[in-house]
Amino acid sequence: MADRPAGARALAVDLLTRVERDRAYASVLLDATLARGGLPGKEAALLTELTYGVLRWRGTLDWLVETVGRRRVADLPVRLRQILRVGAYQLRFLDRVPAYAAVSEAVALAKGPGGHEGWASLANALLRRLADRRAALPVLDMQDPVERLALQFSHPAWLVRRWLARFGQAEATALLEANQAPAPTVLLVNRLRTDAQAVARYLAASGVSAVPSPLLPEALRVREGGRVRHDPLVAEGHVQVMDDGAALAVALLDPQPEETVLDACAGGGNKAIRMAALMGNTGRIVALDVGERALRRLREACGRLGATSVESTAGDAREAARHVPGGADRVLVDAPCTGLGTLRRHPEIRWRVPEADLTRLAALQRELVRGAAQAVRPGGCLVYAVCSTEPEEGEAVAEAFGRAFPGFREEVPAGFPATSVTRLPGAGLRTFPHRQGCDGFYFIRWRRGGA
Repeated sequence: MADRPAGARALAVDLLTRVERDRAYASVLLDATLARGGLPGKEAALLTELTYGVLRWRGTLDWLVETVGRRRVADLPVRLRQILRVGAYQLRFLDRVPAYAAVSEAVALAKGPGGHEGWASLANALLRRLADRRAALPVLDMQDPVERLALQFSHPAWLVRRWLARFGQAEATALLEANQAPAPTVLLVNRLRTDAQAVARYLAASGVSAVPSPLLPEALRVREGGRVRHDPLVAEGHVQVMDDGAALAVALLDPQPEETVLDACAGGGNKAIRMAALMGNTGRIVALDVGERALRRLREACGRLGATSVESTAGDAREAARHVPGGADRVLVDAPCTGLGTLRRHPEIRWRVPEADLTRLAALQRELVRGAAQAVRPGGCLVYAVCSTEPEEGEAVAEAFGRAFPGFREEVPAGFPATSVTRLPGAGLRTFPHRQGCDGFYFIRWRRGGA
């Protein structure tokens, strides 16, 4: 085992433990780990595969372990769960890893810090049994389509049930399958720093394969883009790393030079910075958020990407009008949501979001959109966006807003790639991973009358 990447397995168990125990985001932890360096390329790639692979296939992996054992994985200590899942993932999905290596490394981790001989004995017994029987497993012969698809594609049954009812079996299966594929890294050219031709030349010279996004100019989709995220191209602000579906929210807002724009739920500022680039750093962009940590990240990103027209401001979107006296020409509400449209990028979300969160977060979204509407000057525009596939977050919020604010009329600006996205029969637009190849979003734009 001279070439075994033991560091990658141990790090994966550590990261997965923090993701489940602390509700941390895997992408943030993994990026920070890789940015520190010190891991050879082969181990960095294995760490990435084990972390995301276990999160994507957790439901199936737990079923496999429980099939050869007598205990529910959920009843085991959180770190031991990750050791078993990392071992089972290698046995089930990585043909290049010998079974003895996967088992012996899991046993070593179970004896190591935080573990003991009892864990090691259990890991050894379960994973050896799984290795011996893996040729005969899994057999997904359940009659119930919800149960079968939930295990086949490792999604919660409640979500599968909803998608089967909404889309039918063929399309629900396509969406489930798309969620199991790694998402591309999308680079948006920052026209404040460079241009698309210079970025394309740099990527080609670096041996990085990229294709233009079908949704937006200045967006490039990079497969196996983990190393690109730590490239000087990103660190020096020549590009933004941002899903092209997310960038469509800014395209729908369509900010113009010299305008006053309010980003009412700015978070880390990705969309505010994109606005600044489209406006050529002219006008005024008020980036509002309730969290000081998010505002610190926003200020750091603005400095790195050269977005000098963005003003970071602490405040609540429900009281947005206080922060733009006289009103804003355009207001974006990229509202907090379940994130169920981003399961390719954040596979852990599927295991931590209960169905009840749809109702809770939709209520918050209604409050935020109503508050932000007060900040739109007569004749101005309001865009509401969420990264969710579910109609409670999206169509239902938009319909409630339409009833409460009849002076706002839906519109789609000229130049927006409306034919590339899914137009809904009621109001608004949607994207899906299996249709557009980007994350799942809902968007709608209204224009306020009375100009």
